[in-house]
Amino acid sequence: MASKYPRLGVARDPELAEALTQTRDLLDVEERRSQAAQVRALALRGAKSLLDADPGEAERRRLREKYNLIPATADSRTLRMPEGEIDPDDPTPMSDALQWVRGKE
Repeated sequence: MASKYPRLGVARDPELAEALTQTRDLLDVEERRSQAAQVRALALRGAKSLLDADPGEAERRRLREKYNLIPATADSRTLRMPEGEIDPDDPTPMSDALQWVRGKE
């Protein structure tokens, strides 16, 4: 069928053939009218699933690239407050905390 959109070629290797076989009955009738329709439906659902799983990943990647940010390696919710009074002479308590969250300490 003619389309106003460019075509995309996909090789039907054994892995893809198996995936199409296994998912055929899981899709709506319109989504499995052809193997091309099935591949399209699976691609769209897969993309949505990836974005729903971690909607902020694209934004985090953009910020890392733009500002050369270092991602956290520890959960900031486990950061313990310092015991006792905060030292007014320590100029870097937040920097120290950031180093800890980034896994540098």
